[in-house]
Formats: sequence, structure tokens, C-alpha cells
Amino acid sequence: MNPELRELAGEYARALENYLVGRGEAALQEAYELGRKTLAKGLGVLDVSTLQHRALLKCLLRARTAKEWSRILTAANKLFVESLLPFEMSHRRVQEVNTALRESEQRYRNLVDTARDVIYTLSLDGKIKSLNPVFETITGWPRAEWIGREFPLLVHPDDLPRAVAFFKAVLDGRVPPTFELRVVTKSGAYVPGEFMATPLMQDAQLVGVLGVARDITDRKRAEEALRHLNEALEEEIKRIAHALHDEAGQLLASVHIGLAEVARELPPHVSRRLEDVRGLLTKIEEQLRHLSHELRPTILDDLGLRPALEFLADGVSRRTGLQILVEGAPGKRLAAPTETALYRIVQEALTNVTKHAQATRVTIRFAREGRVLRCTIRDNGTGFDVLAVQARRGARGLGLIGIQERLNAVGGTLNVISTPGSGAELVISVPAETSGADADSPRR
Repeated sequence: MNPELRELAGEYARALENYLVGRGEAALQEAYELGRKTLAKGLGVLDVSTLQHRALLKCLLRARTAKEWSRILTAANKLFVESLLPFEMSHRRVQEVNTALRESEQRYRNLVDTARDVIYTLSLDGKIKSLNPVFETITGWPRAEWIGREFPLLVHPDDLPRAVAFFKAVLDGRVPPTFELRVVTKSGAYVPGEFMATPLMQDAQLVGVLGVARDITDRKRAEEALRHLNEALEEEIKRIAHALHDEAGQLLASVHIGLAEVARELPPHVSRRLEDVRGLLTKIEEQLRHLSHELRPTILDDLGLRPALEFLADGVSRRTGLQILVEGAPGKRLAAPTETALYRIVQEALTNVTKHAQATRVTIRFAREGRVLRCTIRDNGTGFDVLAVQARRGARGLGLIGIQERLNAVGGTLNVISTPGSGAELVISVPAETSGADADSPRR
């Protein structure tokens, strides 16, 4: 018998002696506490049986009559039952916990199996450990065919470096934001997916990656349709701008010539009044020129984004008194849709500042970070509660929805930083894919 059990044996024997001499409930309480102590030490029911057997044997050896034997056996039986109550209660709690665990696992399994997104787990070496049924719906592959295989085999070759980088980041404990990958289907086509991933822990140990992937085919189609719509709108705006600049300009020039001819045939005092009319026409001509440039500045096509934004900033400053600085440079010419989107976003942002911000200064700053061009638009105005604005349906009033839609069409992102009283900052990130032209090269 080990020391722990020997110590408990003495306590159990004393409890039985106390019960036999009439200490009743107090002795039964001792037996109950002894059972709890035995359980806490990691001992089992068989150990309690050993304690019972040794204590009972000692008492029976002292008995003189059959009646005494019977009394000792009855008392020992009650004491034994009392000492086992902690084990019975513990067993019941374990059963309840196991039942709750099974129910929780079933709810989780039902959630995973009926989810509309792919839920997957990866091992530390990048092998697929589990996939829920929607994987088969989206890709056409049987799940069993991919369990145990390396996940890069599912990824489009062009997206593979990004997929591996995000996988390593998750294993390093750096949970990345959502990212997009194309996944091959059984037919050989690729499905665009939006992924989220987090470390998979078990007993405080990293065992792999848990992720969720969503089929964003419909979103990509909508973004493509929006891109085509924006391009069509830009072409229509360009046509209207050119009509204002060229056709209206030519008509006004003809009016100027006509008025000059008429003035030569009139007395001097009448011709001076015509000069006033010509002055008004000149002002109209300037307003039409500015309007056509703001609708679609030819400078954007001819010289690039920064000169176009400097022209825009100059026009807004002269009309509103707002101090606007353009810092940094986009570098080489970006793809035409990207340049147009950034121009329109800055235009919308400046409109918002003049309408809502009560600002006196705006800074537009460009910076390249690898394959990303970052554009920040910062004002010193009143600021606003970003979460409250985004939660309201009225967020459209600040143009944020329109800005985000333009960015979606060119693969960009928007981050809004602001608090009441501290101004606002828009951080815009777009792929820095160039058109192959230098910064000051015109588009043909």
C-alpha cells in the first residue's frame, strides 16, 4: 500500500469507529470528505474499496457475536456508500459535460456542413485536413480526393506566391486581412475566392490553419459590369467635355467675330457697350473651359495623374479659398481606368471637404509601396465618427459608397480614419500596374 493510501486508511478506520460508537452524521460527513480527498488525489473506487476492506476486517476481528457482526456490516455499508458519493457526483458531471460536448460538436458539425462558405483546415505542412460539403458544390471535386493533399495544387499558379505568403503569416501568428485567390475546379476553370485564415490551436499548441473561403464569382461579375459602366460614363463625359470645349468654344469665337464686325459699323458710344457684351462672353468662355476640364481634363490623358490633380486643386482653391497641396508622385503612368478612378475619387473627396468638413487645408499625398500605390487625402476639418457614418444608410451622403465602388472596379481598397474634431483621412490603395508609359507621357 502506497503512503497516500496508508494515510487515508487510518482516516477511514477512524470514521468507521466513530460511526460504530454512535457519532452518526458527523462520521458520515467524515466519510464523504474522505471520498472527496481520495478523488482529489487521483485515486479510484477500487482504492476506496481497499480502505473499506481493511477497516471492516479490523472491526470484525473484534466482534464476539453474530449480532455484533451484523451491526458492523450494516454500519460499514452505509459508510462505504457515503464515501462513494463524490465519485458518483463526479461521474454524473462528466456525463453531463460529455453530453453537452457531443451536442456542441453536433451543432458545430451542422453549422459547418450547411455553411454556404468553404470551411477548411490545413496541417502545419500545408496539407488539407478537412473540407465541408460546399467545397464539392463550388468546385465539383469530391472532398475525399483532396484530403491529405497539399493545398497549393488547388491554387492558380499566378496566385501561388501570395497564397504561400499568407499561409506562413498565419503560422507565424500574424492573422492577415481577407485576401483573394483563384481555385481550380474539376472542369479546369478557376473560381475566384475571398479567404480568411487564422491559426488552429489545440491544447495551446499550434496544429495548423483554420480558414473560410467564399465564392465571389458574382461579385467579380458585378465589379466587371461596374467597370464597363464607369468606362462608358467616362467616354460620355469625355464627349460632353469636348463638345463644351470645342463646339461651344467655336460658336463663341464666331460670336466674337460677328460682334467685332458689327462694332466697326456702329458709333463709338454703342460699340463700347458691345465691348461689355464681349467681356461677358469671354467670362462665359472661361467658365465653359473650366467646366469641360473638370468634367474630363485632357491634361489627365496628356500629362498624367499628378498634373491633372494639381489643375483640379488649383480650380477648387480659387473657387473655395481652400489650401490644397499635392505631394509625392504616382511614378510611371498607371492603367487608364486606375488613373481615372483616382482622379474621380480625389474630385469626390474635395467636394465632400468643401461641403461638410469646414476645413482650411487639404493634403493629397502619393507613395509607392512595392506593387501598391497609396494615395492619402487628409483635411484639417471637423472630422466625423467613422463607424456611425458607415452604419448609417446615409453614408452615401459622404460619397464613401461611390468611392468604394470605384475602387472595387480597379482592385483597390479604402480605409477611412477620422474622429470628431480631428479632421479626416482617406487612405486609398490601388495596384501599381503601369501602362508602360513614363509619368509625363501622353496617352494616345
